Amino acid sequence: AVAQIQKTIHKATLKMQDNYLKPTKDDDDPTGEELLFVKPRGIVVIGKLNDFKTDDGINYEKLSSFELYRQQVSGIEIVTYDELYERAKFIVEK
Repeated sequence: AVAQIQKTIHKATLKMQDNYLKPTKDDDDPTGEELLFVKPRGIVVIGKLNDFKTDDGINYEKLSSFELYRQQVSGIEIVTYDELYERAKFIVEK
């Protein structure tokens, strides 16, 4: 998933040579939108934090490996479904 997002970001970057886009409809009429493209980011949503829990507690080796991996991936945010849910819930409640 991370490699696919990296490739998608790379392709988008190549298409946006001037970092500025005026989108058009299917008939090439302008939509009225103007997009400034600085540095795209990607997001991968995968698994849930409970995947690191066992009947006897948290598997800290797996959890720390996951945390180290997602902290080292540049330009792509890796979140779990439950983290995404909590973010959305927080936004809706505020």
